Order: sequence, then C-alpha cells, then structure tokens
Amino acid sequence: MSLYRKSFAEDMSFTEAVRKYPDRNALYAYMHHYYKYLAPEELREHRAYFTSQHRGFGEDAFHAMWWLLLREYRPHYCLEIGVYRGQVTSLVGLIAKMCGYECEIHGISPFSPLGDTVSTYLKNIDYLEDTLASNRRFGLSDPQFLKALSTDAVATEYIRSRAWNLIYIDGNHDYDVVLADYKLCRDSLAPGGLLVMDDSSLYTDYKPAKFSFAGHPGPSRVMKELALSELHWLGGVSHNNVFMKT
Repeated sequence: MSLYRKSFAEDMSFTEAVRKYPDRNALYAYMHHYYKYLAPEELREHRAYFTSQHRGFGEDAFHAMWWLLLREYRPHYCLEIGVYRGQVTSLVGLIAKMCGYECEIHGISPFSPLGDTVSTYLKNIDYLEDTLASNRRFGLSDPQFLKALSTDAVATEYIRSRAWNLIYIDGNHDYDVVLADYKLCRDSLAPGGLLVMDDSSLYTDYKPAKFSFAGHPGPSRVMKELALSELHWLGGVSHNNVFMKT
C-alpha cells in the first residue's frame, strides 16, 4: 500500500492531471495514489475481482486512468481489440453506468488461449462465457463481441463499420499485427475519438516501479514510429498511451 500524499489529494480530469504532471513518472504516481485514496470504491472492488484468480492483467493506476478519461470524454461507441477475460470492457461499462451516460461497448477477440511471441494464456477456460459472466457480475448488459482475430476479414469489416469514439488496442503484441491494428483503428476513429495503446511505453522516458511495466517492442515501436506523429498524444500512464484524432 502506497503512503497517502497530500500533494496528490486532488480530484482532477485526465486533461488537468496531465497538465499538472507532464512528466510520465509523476503522472503515474498521481494515478496510483488516486486509485488507492480517491477513486470510488466500486473501482477498487472491480480491480480486486480481476486480480483474483488471474482474471486480468494491468496495473492499479489504470483503473484511475480509465475513470478520469471516461468521466471527462464520455465516449458513446467503444471498441476493445483483445478482450481476454473482460476487465476493460466491463470497467468501461461500469464507469459509464456510474457516470450516467450511454455507452455501446464492442470487443474483438479470439476468446481462446492463443498467444504471441511475448504472451501465453491460461488454458481450459471458456473465455467468452467467462467474460460474459464477469460482466453480468457487475450488473452490466452484455457487450457486443465478435469472436475473431483482429486481422480476419470479418473483423476488419467490423472495425470499419462505424466511426468509433474510443478504441483500445490490446491484442496481439507482434509488430506486424499491432501495425495493422493501429492503421485500421486510426482510420476508423471519429473526429475527436480516442485511441489507447497498451504495452507501448518501452521507448519513452518512463521509468517503471517494481510493480509497473513499460511495455513490449511491437506496440512501443508502432507508438514511436507512427502514433506520436499522426495523432495528438494526450498522456501516458505506465505502458498505456492515450491519443486523440484531431
């Protein structure tokens, strides 16, 4: 448990937090502190559920990041690539419910233990049913899921089917796949839409604490080579980076 710091005891929007803490490491410290001491208890209960029995990855600070980000921007059409067991899709739904705005949540995932060059996953789990059960546990409506790889034709058509207000790229970590996901999602964002890239801070000045992680080469390379020059970077919390299409 991190110690309470009065200097961090300020409830801000995501934009205000980035403005006050432009340094990545200071912003992470604020988000981590926010989760521990300022976030609604519902968020900590949600995170505790997904950290138990290896239901989810990520870091505590991400729950604070999503809370501040969604509370500020209130996106209507949201898509996650790489759902795993539904930590983020259910969190987006929970935050929308708590903040009282309509949010249509979609996800594309193989819903299987299929891994990549840097990841392996638990076997003997019905990933789709497990994800839906977790979502219902928090009293949320079922998201709209497509069981497919993001590079499948049916998935690329699905992504192109509308202009999204928020897309979270958290699928296959191999460079070629991340590159394809990024280009397709970039082009499918609505003006002012948000793109969040997971595992993408490896080539930044972020210095992770022992309980944090800077990212993987594939997503970090795409972020450095393309996203930073093509989109407006709003801020980064650990290995998550948030961009806006302007």
